[in-house]
Amino acid sequence: MSQITRIIPQKRKKGRLNIFIDARFAFGIKEEIALEFGLKVGQDIEQEEVNRLLKREESAKLMDAALHFLSFRQRSEKEITDFLVKKIKTVNDIDYKQAKESLLIYEIIKKLKKYGYLDDLLFAKSFVESRARSRQKGRMGLKFELIKKGISKEIADQVIENQNEELLAKKALEKKIERFIKLEPNESKKKIFSFLLSRGFTIDTAKKVFAFYKDKR
Repeated sequence: MSQITRIIPQKRKKGRLNIFIDARFAFGIKEEIALEFGLKVGQDIEQEEVNRLLKREESAKLMDAALHFLSFRQRSEKEITDFLVKKIKTVNDIDYKQAKESLLIYEIIKKLKKYGYLDDLLFAKSFVESRARSRQKGRMGLKFELIKKGISKEIADQVIENQNEELLAKKALEKKIERFIKLEPNESKKKIFSFLLSRGFTIDTAKKVFAFYKDKR
């Protein structure tokens, strides 16, 4: 059986310790994890316990990384999962499938949901509200973007059902409409339709918006 012979603070990283086993450096670890496991000099330690410590350390690092990633803006469950998969894949040199099926990711996602850091419904609502303020899109465009981010069709439909497409389409056109309505009618219609359809608005909405601006020529 091996023994912990030395525990010293790391010089460059505050809050971390270097653990020496049988007089040789074994691994670095966060102070709180050392306290959690009750590590102390002179303690006997088996490889199984070392493996548990290293797993706990990896989990803590991934959680810190996930929280940092979330600090910039809300994320969907898929965005967080993909982010963590890349981290695990890089560190452990395993393939995408193995990384995605990692129990560590499952545990981290579960904790993030439990403490309210991860909620696809809230994320979807926030995303739609953001799109309403800038780079407005129609329901089809919004639904496509949400599903691409891993949001279920049910949640996507729920958050976009009350969107006023005509109003959003007019807002989307604000910076371009003066130039478009000065064109010959057919060309004006073509520009308006092309722009709105590219943003995920329906043909019916494009017709209504074109008719609105046509009457103001």
